[in-house]
Amino acid sequence: MDGSDLALLMLDWESTQRAADELKARIEAEVLTIGKTQTVGNVRATYSAGRKSYDYEAAWRDAYDHLPDFIYQKCSYDYRSAVTGEGLMNIPCAQTPPSVTVKLL
Repeated sequence: MDGSDLALLMLDWESTQRAADELKARIEAEVLTIGKTQTVGNVRATYSAGRKSYDYEAAWRDAYDHLPDFIYQKCSYDYRSAVTGEGLMNIPCAQTPPSVTVKLL
């Protein structure tokens, strides 16, 4: 194989890869719209709704910030257990955006 053949192979790979990237983007957009993992043949598009992260400390402080201030020693609190134990329901939450991963099985 000479340099010209290699150059043609590389240009062919580039155009094929760009076409595959466009197909992948279209599949991801459709699966995001559907909101559910799709498997066809040996291709799987995995839907992820995004991860939630709860701010238990903010919920605790929101519920009990009205109490008088005390001088605190530096320590750590298990805010999740405290919030759960008190039955607090208003817990701030952040969620990452949904995503889709396309792969061959």
